[in-house]
Amino acid sequence: MAIKSISEFFGFSLFIFDLDNTIYNEEDYLFQAYKEIADRFAGLYPSPDSKKLFLKMKEIYDKQGREKLFDKFLLKFKIDDRHLHECLNILRSFNPAKPLEMNPYSKQILKELQERGKKIFVLTNGNAEQQKNKIRHISWDGLDKKISFVFAAEFEPKPSPAGVLYILKSAGTEKGRTIFVGDSDTDKNCAINSGVIYLDIKDLYILTGYKKEA
Repeated sequence: MAIKSISEFFGFSLFIFDLDNTIYNEEDYLFQAYKEIADRFAGLYPSPDSKKLFLKMKEIYDKQGREKLFDKFLLKFKIDDRHLHECLNILRSFNPAKPLEMNPYSKQILKELQERGKKIFVLTNGNAEQQKNKIRHISWDGLDKKISFVFAAEFEPKPSPAGVLYILKSAGTEKGRTIFVGDSDTDKNCAINSGVIYLDIKDLYILTGYKKEA
């Protein structure tokens, strides 16, 4: 079922959103974490300065993605791999120097949904403590008070339907009255596996006609 209008979108009762790259830009979090890690290891063993360490992590991210990024980083600078746990701990628990700003489109959509009295959940993959840390540092402007957060890792990671089925039961809402908004094939397949309607966040922007704030 394709959503053809914004009025059709607002006709649903239960709205499930992904978090990373749907509500905010995940790189705003990751790059600050990489800077924190670079600062930690600058001068160790010895290592290059913090800027060079950060730029190498970003280069690995840009060219190879996030898989085993810290393993590759530690190997590159001959840093003992026993520090891998420390890298992960910083990633999951550091305090970003800059608040994580919501995507302005998503912010407007969530605000309007709340004004309409809709049920809103966020279902996110990833390490639960890391995701909770992100949530704590997003500038929600109070919108989070009316959002229920569910961590797929506590059930089964998306695209498993487990998280969505838990939400449906918690909200007491039928599948046909539910829509899942995300940004990836993982989110889309999670919605399909759950039997709920899926809408990509980019397609939602087009439906709403929201313009990016200057």
